[in-house]
Amino acid sequence: MSHRVAEQLREIGGRIEEFAGTKTREKVMAGSEKVVKSKDRREVALWVKEAIDRLDASTTPEKCRQIMAESGHSCIAHNTGLARGIKNRRQKYPTEEAFLKVEVKKPIKGTRLELRGNTLIQYYTPHTYSTPRRCFCGLMFALPEGFNVSPTYCQCSRGFVEKYWEGALGRPVRVEVKETAITGADECKFIIHL
Repeated sequence: MSHRVAEQLREIGGRIEEFAGTKTREKVMAGSEKVVKSKDRREVALWVKEAIDRLDASTTPEKCRQIMAESGHSCIAHNTGLARGIKNRRQKYPTEEAFLKVEVKKPIKGTRLELRGNTLIQYYTPHTYSTPRRCFCGLMFALPEGFNVSPTYCQCSRGFVEKYWEGALGRPVRVEVKETAITGADECKFIIHL
């Protein structure tokens, strides 16, 4: 398994311990030492699905959201090229409005954007990639069709999207998850309140 997957699982485990304690981390992450050795991405995705089910059963919905959103914040921090790219694009335009208009017309690959007043709607379409996938996340992209994950997992993407746009705009935004491909929708839909 890739070093990146092991890092992602360590990050999630660390956030679980931070917000819900060592015992909860041990319960949720049981078996992670075995799955990081697997070369089968489907096996990894199915293990993560089960781990999130254990997380949901082990702590409050609010702590689950915190754990996964913080994991998403860490993920964008590791994706420096993506984060730097949007900041650089923003600097090319004199106003936020001009920047957003261009982003809507030409979003990054695998996404589409709609601007409605002070709300930006971001769609992820992972199945449109040359190698279709269920999710952009390296842990879940190989989740088999017919299996859906708890919406808790997608709070990680909410955290990622939040920090992505905050980095671009230089100010806080609020993000809602409306639907996601790995919870059963055709695509992921995030509402970004600007």
